[in-house]
Amino acid sequence: MKFRSIAAFVLAAAPAILTAPAVAQSDFPNKQIRILVGFPAGGSTDVLARVLSQESRKALGQEMLVINKGGAAGALAISELIAAPADGYTIAITPSSVLTVAHHFQSIRPDMLESTDALLMAARQRAGVMISSKSPIRSFKDFVNEAKANPGKLSIGMIGAGTTGAIIIKAVLMQENLDVNLVPLNGDAPVTNAVLAQHVTAGMGSAAAFSEHIRSGTMRLLASGEATRIDVAADVPNFIEMGYPFKGNAIQYLLAPKGLPPAVRQKLILVFGEAMKSPAYIEIAKKNELYDPTVITGADLDKYLLQDRAEVGALIEKLGLAKK
Repeated sequence: MKFRSIAAFVLAAAPAILTAPAVAQSDFPNKQIRILVGFPAGGSTDVLARVLSQESRKALGQEMLVINKGGAAGALAISELIAAPADGYTIAITPSSVLTVAHHFQSIRPDMLESTDALLMAARQRAGVMISSKSPIRSFKDFVNEAKANPGKLSIGMIGAGTTGAIIIKAVLMQENLDVNLVPLNGDAPVTNAVLAQHVTAGMGSAAAFSEHIRSGTMRLLASGEATRIDVAADVPNFIEMGYPFKGNAIQYLLAPKGLPPAVRQKLILVFGEAMKSPAYIEIAKKNELYDPTVITGADLDKYLLQDRAEVGALIEKLGLAKK
């Protein structure tokens, strides 16, 4: 009799137990959401995180806390993301190169791309070669000619040795067989400052960091490292137009720990997708040369990231830079 009573209770409670996760998912979110950023406050990734959190909080009905976790070229924040519960309350925004490029230089376990769920592309990362307006060098062709005339005398500041920009500039220099000193620096701001102070001849960095200097006339752009030209200096060609078959594919995108419930994943994609249509987001993205109306989500985004990783890997192999 006692056994039957317990069994009856379990059977009666089973529907409620089985539907609990669904109820929790439909109730998402019911507390604050954390957005991890692997770079210091004020950078392009941080700026995007803050405007997207601001524009999304009303639709989600919850506050969003942007947390800057700088370190390991952005990988520290992704490592923390991977360790978080896959419930939608911890997400991140990152340049895709953190997951597609670093993989080729060191053995990272677990694989960050395989251990996360991509949500949606948030922006297009643009980069290029810039120089102080005080320099007599006025074009990338001038730079090449000067480097050929003075082997080992010119220098290019860049964001670390394993970034997309660094790989592209190495490929261009190799094609021209140039002896130029490459100076790795810790982020866009140090690269920009080194160029302005003429501590380096030129710099390879994010358009988000140098665009205002181009507008003000304190810098000039020598080349775009992307498939398209950079809006702030639309008269300056990209490397492909100059005869160098290299381009950056890096984007900024939102991601979550692997195994996010489908309903939660879809809600985040829809809400942040709407936030990207807001005037505030568009203004910030355009100002920082990050705007792209293209929306890539789900399987299409996974495919894009894997293809980018493969293309970068092939170029790294060609340059002899792959991990041993």
